[in-house]
Amino acid sequence: MIINNRLTVLISPLLLLTGCLDLSRDNYSLDSSNIPAECRVTESDYGDNDPLIKYQWHLEALGVDDEVWNGQKGSGVKISVIDSGVECNHQDLHRNIDFDLSYNYRNKDNNPSPTESQLYDYPIDSAHGTACAGIISAVGWNGKGVIGVAPSSSIVALNTFSTGLDADFEDALQKEGVDISNNSWGGGDSTILYDDPSSLIGIEVGVKNNRNGLGTIYIFASGNEGNNANYSMLHGSPYVINVGAVNIKGDVPKFSNFGENIAVVAPAGDNESGIFTTDLIGKIYGFDGELTETPNFTENSNGDYTGLMNGTSSAVPIVSGVVALLLEANRNLSYRDVKYILMKTASIPENIKDKSNGANIKFSPKYGFGVIDPKSAIDMAKNYKSLPTEETILLDNNTQKLITNNYSTIRFNVDRSISVEHLRIRVDMNHTDRDISSLKIVIVSPSGTESEVLSGDSKLFGQLDNWLFTSLRFLDEDSKGEWQIKIKDLKSSNKFTTNSLGLEIRGHNPN
Repeated sequence: MIINNRLTVLISPLLLLTGCLDLSRDNYSLDSSNIPAECRVTESDYGDNDPLIKYQWHLEALGVDDEVWNGQKGSGVKISVIDSGVECNHQDLHRNIDFDLSYNYRNKDNNPSPTESQLYDYPIDSAHGTACAGIISAVGWNGKGVIGVAPSSSIVALNTFSTGLDADFEDALQKEGVDISNNSWGGGDSTILYDDPSSLIGIEVGVKNNRNGLGTIYIFASGNEGNNANYSMLHGSPYVINVGAVNIKGDVPKFSNFGENIAVVAPAGDNESGIFTTDLIGKIYGFDGELTETPNFTENSNGDYTGLMNGTSSAVPIVSGVVALLLEANRNLSYRDVKYILMKTASIPENIKDKSNGANIKFSPKYGFGVIDPKSAIDMAKNYKSLPTEETILLDNNTQKLITNNYSTIRFNVDRSISVEHLRIRVDMNHTDRDISSLKIVIVSPSGTESEVLSGDSKLFGQLDNWLFTSLRFLDEDSKGEWQIKIKDLKSSNKFTTNSLGLEIRGHNPN
């Protein structure tokens, strides 16, 4: 479902899973001086392992266990949850909420809980941010509920959906003091999305200024439309980690958007098995509330938890939690380092037949570089030498060509060698019909690697007015040589004419 064309979440039936992780306790402390009065709770003594962990299959699937948590739990890392609010006095969350930085944009205070109007208008969606926060940072070893991927991290809850204003999203995205920005929203339909410039501005400011110049790490959901993720320039930004989903079987579900701009995938709920996490308190609102007509489960008699969190919305906070573990292992990682480490350590199932690129790295439009691997990523992060200074190559070609059912090829000769991290092409065309479903665009690198950014059968509509298509497939390839952009119209409608094309390659000196 979608709120303000930003929030995407998939609701599924409830399926309880078995299997338990052996957990140890941790010590926590909370500075309560800035907690709003309505967010204060009386805590009981810490108990045994979190009772609902036996249902948290995503932890077991990723190997997040004692071995990982004994080294790092996300301590000192702050993750903003830009969403529908976070229940501030939830027994499994409030201890890890940073009330100094959290903000409710409707009420203009530091109580980030959903507002009354949110609860009334969107009784399920108002729990979305609370569910994301629990996946990331639910308190561990307190004898209650669930445990987060990074159970010692801090949540900066930013309730932007209380207003939905572009300016509030811009402010939240550039928030100072934030290490990781969790964004389980975006998308909507099959129309190419000219993303609000304010969001892109907020991201650019955060990358440039935050973390002493290392940049906030932005993690976004690819979307649940089952369509080409290149419909959004925001999701293809070089500053964004675009995340898809895999289900409990390790397969990419049909709803998860695909494309050449998918960086990695992570476990997510689908119609068979949801992600267990925190819900709004009580049995009225939220995923398992009385107003939602969804089933409860016996260990959730108070209605404070849910097993119904799904879609790419649930994959993003899992990645955010893993990145928090990376940052505790190495606080000197830049946003580029983190993205690179995740892509280099992810793995694609052996049965996926997509070809390797010219650097012998496997990529799939469904999986990106594969399912995240927390242990391998942490090992790589610990002694990681940061990437060299970013270099950018920009080339333009103003050739005008009528696009037919035969490939038209535009060539770019690059005379510099950099190791590719991120590639975009700029496409400016004349076409009166907004249906671009028949248009096929393929990028060919000097090594012969082909990247199909438009397939000719995607349900996409819009105007290609200096549109930026992204491909990550060329990771670590050498930029030097001839690049080609090949375009054809599968319907042979003769309605597309190129005005200009551009090539942007971002990377680093390989030496």
